[in-house]
Amino acid sequence: MRHFFRRGFTIIELLIVMSVISILIAFLLPTFSKVQERSKEMAVKSIAHNVKVAVESYNMVNETYPIASNISLRNLYENYLIVADVANSIPKNPFTGKEYQDSDVSGKIVYNYDMASNKYEIIAYNKTGEKVILKLTNDE
Repeated sequence: MRHFFRRGFTIIELLIVMSVISILIAFLLPTFSKVQERSKEMAVKSIAHNVKVAVESYNMVNETYPIASNISLRNLYENYLIVADVANSIPKNPFTGKEYQDSDVSGKIVYNYDMASNKYEIIAYNKTGEKVILKLTNDE
């Protein structure tokens, strides 16, 4: 009597396993993308807080805040913070992985100063550059 031992999977079994894995991937991929985007937004918020510390340091050294309105993070660093020696380099944009540029939309950070009230705002945006995710001022 001959005994046949099964040494593998049938095509049906492989197709079922592959379809289950495909369904799991279809459910998990969007969740993973959202988690990644949220973590990058948290990194942008962290950079904005570091900018606030640098702006306050600038104020301590120069007894005034950087006098500029609606300027990019790169412009703020190049023309004020690095020159005043309160920052070493321009931070990297979490969405691009490169130093912040004036043209950045994703994760952009903008600085505004109002001389009349002696108040500034640091505004951080999301991936699309349309939604404000954080607004810091010197009132806080």
